[in-house]
Amino acid sequence: MSANASRFRNLTAPQQAYDHLAPQAPKRVFSSSSSATPFGAATSPVPDRGFAQQQQQQQQPELSDSQSDSDETSDDSDKDYDDVEEYQSSSTPSNPFATFVDSSPRPTRARTFKEPPTPPSLPARPNPKGYPGRPSGALSDQEVAPALPPKPSMRKRPQAPQDSGSLLSLGQVIESESETGRNNTLTPSHPPTQPAAFGASSTDGVFPDYSRSNRRLPLFSDSVDIHDIGQKSHGVRAFSISHEQVATATSNIRIYSLSTGENVSSYGHEKDNKPTALMFSQSRRPDSLGQYLWAGWNEGSLQVIDTRTREVVEKKRATHKGGCVTHIIRCRGQVWTIDDTGSVFVWPEDGTLGRPTIQSPLQSLTIPAKQICAIAVQDMLWSSDGSKIHVVRAGPDAGRPKLTNTSMDVPYGVGPLTCLATIAGSGQVFSGHEDGKVILWSIETREKIRIINVHAYRIMSLLGVGSYLWAGFATGKIYVLDLRPEVPVVMKDWQAHKESGVSCLQLDEEGLILGGRHQVGSCAENGEIRIWDGLMAKDRLTKGMVDRSKEYCYWRDLKILICSWNIDASKPTAQDVNNGADRKLFESWLTGMDQEGPPDIISVGFQEIVDLESKKMTAKSLLKGSKRAETETISKQYKRWQIYLTTKIRELYAPMGINFKLLECSNLVGLFSCVFVRDKEWENIRSEWTHVDMVKTGLKGYHGNKGGIATRFIIDDTSISFVNCHLAAGQSHTRQRNTDAANVLKKLCHPNPVISSGTVHPEVFWFGDGTMAMDHEICFLSGDLNYRIDVKFSEAVSRVQAQEWSHLHLHDQLLQQKQKNPQFVLRAFNESELRFAPTYKYDPGTDTYDTSSKHRTPAWCDRILWRGRHVRQLFYKRNECRVSDHRPISGGFVVAVKRIDEAQRRVVEQQVKEGWHKVQEKEIRIKKLAWLRSWGWNDPRVEGILDREGGDLAQVVRILSSDL
Repeated sequence: MSANASRFRNLTAPQQAYDHLAPQAPKRVFSSSSSATPFGAATSPVPDRGFAQQQQQQQQPELSDSQSDSDETSDDSDKDYDDVEEYQSSSTPSNPFATFVDSSPRPTRARTFKEPPTPPSLPARPNPKGYPGRPSGALSDQEVAPALPPKPSMRKRPQAPQDSGSLLSLGQVIESESETGRNNTLTPSHPPTQPAAFGASSTDGVFPDYSRSNRRLPLFSDSVDIHDIGQKSHGVRAFSISHEQVATATSNIRIYSLSTGENVSSYGHEKDNKPTALMFSQSRRPDSLGQYLWAGWNEGSLQVIDTRTREVVEKKRATHKGGCVTHIIRCRGQVWTIDDTGSVFVWPEDGTLGRPTIQSPLQSLTIPAKQICAIAVQDMLWSSDGSKIHVVRAGPDAGRPKLTNTSMDVPYGVGPLTCLATIAGSGQVFSGHEDGKVILWSIETREKIRIINVHAYRIMSLLGVGSYLWAGFATGKIYVLDLRPEVPVVMKDWQAHKESGVSCLQLDEEGLILGGRHQVGSCAENGEIRIWDGLMAKDRLTKGMVDRSKEYCYWRDLKILICSWNIDASKPTAQDVNNGADRKLFESWLTGMDQEGPPDIISVGFQEIVDLESKKMTAKSLLKGSKRAETETISKQYKRWQIYLTTKIRELYAPMGINFKLLECSNLVGLFSCVFVRDKEWENIRSEWTHVDMVKTGLKGYHGNKGGIATRFIIDDTSISFVNCHLAAGQSHTRQRNTDAANVLKKLCHPNPVISSGTVHPEVFWFGDGTMAMDHEICFLSGDLNYRIDVKFSEAVSRVQAQEWSHLHLHDQLLQQKQKNPQFVLRAFNESELRFAPTYKYDPGTDTYDTSSKHRTPAWCDRILWRGRHVRQLFYKRNECRVSDHRPISGGFVVAVKRIDEAQRRVVEQQVKEGWHKVQEKEIRIKKLAWLRSWGWNDPRVEGILDREGGDLAQVVRILSSDL
């Protein structure tokens, strides 16, 4: 029996049964000479120059007027954007880089500095070896200018702990990993904990880790026949779910069959009266579970409906006199009803019927009126009106310590409260808020524990399921959160409902007992109801397969070179000026992995491949009609670069005996992408899954001067996506850049490979179904992202001259957004530390930053980000081609790709399914024991009787009742 299968078999509690879905901390397998950093990455020999120590809040400098101007010919004024709101936070930024690269600069001789001229510029660096193309007379003998940062040295491959002389490939790393899923040795499981943002708690304002989230729908297996309820009504006031049926409250009460999706019965009351609250009640008799539906009405009446006989078996008029029944809550053997005036009635169990009835209330109490949400927590009622949380004890006080009624204010700076939830055994209550925050409250002390910035959109509903918290948003999305780690983890997020918020989440309390399904229902504002698998069985099965992938996969290393450059509409012939100096630099850009051996895949992405006039004419043609001559001019530019790149790569690698083939070449007005694959890997590409998609974001999606191109393919059985982006320009347009990034990653769409054993297995697309760029196992995003540095021009230049990268990191807009903006889509990506000078904006043909009247602040506009498993970055650097106002950048990577042994996979899959079946059986057993104890059967013999009777609850209840 494997370790993983054993782990499935040994789970004995709900929390344990959920544990193996959580991301595990990476296991260190590199040489002991590289001590661990706080981020779980190898320590760079270069000190961080105080970046990690600068934890005090930095005052934002005022920007010069010129910095608020756009650097493009597009409209410079700020616009309204719908998709992504820029989120403001007072969090102090910590080191935002997910990984570090060994990029120690070469030793340089001591230099003296002279006050920079006005406007400040970055002179050429000294070149004792005769740097090609360096203009003569650039420096005097008396004045030695500050140097551009030298090229970072290639990071050596990590070495095995026992043999310092051997190199450790990613394939070897995988072989050395445990079978419990701790197989990401290169990226941290969680980003650094965020500093405090609210109150005194040091954990307030923390953002969850989104990096491992997947968007696969948590549906039941194909063998389970469940239909969604597609009501065409926007007036669903409440709904409840029990096994095979769903009840909804609209103008009347409707009960639907989940197996057919049809409305099987309806119930009215009196004219002008409407149902306002519903709940399937509990029962001491197993054969009555899910049989009785409680209903509350707007004039205060209560009803109990027998869903089997379809009759109203109990009715009590105006129980809540003058109040609309707003909540019906189950608590152990009782039912609590609440109206909008604050009256609360506690209805006890009828010993004869074995269920709660509305004959006579056990207790009545009063809470503040107009409570928008309420839940039962142990023997306490927690409710809220949006600004305060109120806690009272319900039921008799005999034998219990006295509890003082408590009210807690929503902390200052947090939006109004919208919903409450709890997780059994957590000792906490969770409140959701309009500004996307979740607050954790202690049940014992009723004090705030911490605040979590889940999202910027309104949280409409919360539900505790197992050990996880489900959150429904106004966007129609549902998140599954693991709040146990210090840095919470978003386990899943998916679009549950389109164009409608998730107004309510409900758990089928008896679903596991009655049908072996842990059902969670979500109701949208438009009336649509969908049913989800609360155990997330498909995810757990896929996770089990991924954890044991080394048992049926053959792993090998693949080297990838990513090159990105905003070429400012330059032509290939521009490389030949300056006595061919830039051509040599261009060639070194395409062969940047020489020290690590030639790459297997080269991805080249250009931005601004056409000139400004062409872009203006293209915009005009969009509005007034295109001209054939203009289109041909742009097409010729694409063709020139395609031919030039193909020829250059062939010439550069032919002496090494290496040949590359062009896999895909695509263009979108200013964007141009080429992916080259080494001929020895060509047969390993699964051509049927190779696809390119493009998204326009210029002029709000109508023009392709900005946007993205995604090239995806499957090599062996590993999916890879390359995204080439050009986002909105302008110093102050961070919000628009965020929107563009979100639209690119959201709207890029590939054909859906039917995920089945006969085509593509689920573990090939770990993060989704393969239709989006971020679904792929490995995703690279590069290009002119246009994020700027928010300091004055003169300060930026002086910091660059002093190579004070850490200070500039603190003001880099992309890094700030990753720290402060919880819905920033690029938070899910990693980036190696920036240890080279900003790549923008230069006077073309020189090493001098912008001397125009705008004096655009130097910035790291050009970036390479990555996301995925088994990825190791070798280097991250800039190159010195001068024909554009941007410098080109490149990144070298080693990724591990797998090939699946189909026969062995079937063996492992069967073992994983058997292990999961045992876990599910234990979940059902735990639920049955909890149900028995909730009715007072705490006899030590209960477990033995349940096992002896094969889990037959009805028989167990008969035995226990006969012994009384």
